Amino acid sequence: MEIKYFSDLTEDQVKFIAETNYNYWKKFNPILNYEESTGAIIAMRKNKDKLPIGLALVEKDDIIGFCTLRENRLVNHLNINPWLCNVMIFEKYQGKGYAKNMLDAACKKFKHFGYNKVYAWTDQVPEFYKKLGWKYEGKITKNEGGEGLLFSKDI
Repeated sequence: MEIKYFSDLTEDQVKFIAETNYNYWKKFNPILNYEESTGAIIAMRKNKDKLPIGLALVEKDDIIGFCTLRENRLVNHLNINPWLCNVMIFEKYQGKGYAKNMLDAACKKFKHFGYNKVYAWTDQVPEFYKKLGWKYEGKITKNEGGEGLLFSKDI
């Protein structure tokens, strides 16, 4: 297993990540726009030394999971940053510690950019973040409306 930047992946691999991310989140956010969603992920292929960037957990040529690192995420909470987003480990690899490895790498990258704290929100897997040592901060308004649960981690 290794962590790779989206910039180190093939165009097809990044397109796969972008479409997988869109298809998963579209179920929960009906206003999600395909071009904007996939375009934002694909554009991260250009970045390695500035936000936003993407990280993928890879074994040989297989994508095991991915996440994105962004400065701003929620339009109603621009004072809260940076954000760990789009965290996904494919089902057959879950429960094996891969997510922890990927999130540790993401936190190291945030630290490299000068941040001491990182945020994430979820409305589906709060126990995942609690298990990995993230602190529950409270409820937060999502871009598409409704509430999510805000977590933070000191890095």
